[in-house]
Amino acid sequence: ARRFLAKTMANMMFTNMMSTSSPCSRGRTGGASRRPCFIMASPRPRPNPPSTRCAASPSGERNTASPDSSSQRRDGEYYPSKVLWPGIEKTDAYLRKMDFRAKKSLGQNFMIQENVLSKTVAYAGVQKGDRVLEIGSGTGNLTRYMLAKGAEVVCVEKDDRLHEAFVKEFEEEVKSKRLKVVHADVMRWLTERDRRERELAASGGSVDQMLRFDKVVANLPFNITTDLLKFLLPRYKSVFRPPTGSPESRPSGDVFLLLQDEAARRLCECRAGDSNYRAMNVLVDCFCSSTEYLFKIDRKAFFPAPNVDGALAHFKIRPREEALSVGQVGDTVVTSKQFHTFVNQCFSRRRKMVKNNIPSNMFGADEVARVMEELDLGAETRPQDLSCEQYLSMLHKLQSLKNSREAESA
Repeated sequence: ARRFLAKTMANMMFTNMMSTSSPCSRGRTGGASRRPCFIMASPRPRPNPPSTRCAASPSGERNTASPDSSSQRRDGEYYPSKVLWPGIEKTDAYLRKMDFRAKKSLGQNFMIQENVLSKTVAYAGVQKGDRVLEIGSGTGNLTRYMLAKGAEVVCVEKDDRLHEAFVKEFEEEVKSKRLKVVHADVMRWLTERDRRERELAASGGSVDQMLRFDKVVANLPFNITTDLLKFLLPRYKSVFRPPTGSPESRPSGDVFLLLQDEAARRLCECRAGDSNYRAMNVLVDCFCSSTEYLFKIDRKAFFPAPNVDGALAHFKIRPREEALSVGQVGDTVVTSKQFHTFVNQCFSRRRKMVKNNIPSNMFGADEVARVMEELDLGAETRPQDLSCEQYLSMLHKLQSLKNSREAESA
């Protein structure tokens, strides 16, 4: 539509220039065949181009014709039908209708290509009967695809105006209870769920009434996806539910995240010993039974387009107790918070040796040297050289020595 409008305006300007020009007798001298030249006259005032801003129809009803139909253009106004449907024109029209600008502080980029949305739903294996947690519903493009598969969707949206418009657009789905919309920051919302679950358990109530999910699908800003993944990793039991009809079966733990392409490759493909192996890789290897880089997403699939390409990645989370039991020594118990803190401390200076990154107020230098020797780790071992299993074994042994020392001093 924009290219057509620009081309039309260019033709109008050229026609106007030619119609207002006047020939003169000046030409090339010294020849019988003289060509007339044209002197530009002052241009006529041009009317303003028709506005492309969306507005409600005069009757107040939604126009159901196609966006390209001439019946939707009246008095220079544009009346889109399903504005919350993939496509640059319709998504742009919807945001213009709301007078909405994507917030850079929230990193808002909306998915607009249908083939990417359909591939995302296909890779996620969304089917009838699934309960899906969608984080960052935005304009609802991905939500429509999952609802079309017969899934029950719970959307969490932080932006005030998008949430308000989303509820109005999906009013029928909300009434039929196929869709639930939560207006909150997802990490605060999950933290509040954890608090309520602890209160129910302490009061003897049933925690089964807490809403749990089969899959998590997140089309989030690139700048918070790793933080969200880090937040979800130790919450296997509080987020996921067993498959419908078989409560004894194990929950899937499937998380499908849209990440920056570089981050997705690093999290899914880097292994211990690689130069790009980081603390987040250790946490993912610990709490996920498998990871998979699914497909790359061109930056042009978003509106407005970001500066980097995206990618869809699959993380299969496993129970916290199972993840942290590797290398366990006796009855020593290591919490996810302890492991997270220990790994981050080891990576606090990536080029330094591991033994120099562990502070004395956490574990003594003699204990660290003793444990590293027991694990056949060299004194010059760097953080990126250790695997997830080695970090767990090291932490379990150090915690066991610390517990013994504290018991003796007591």
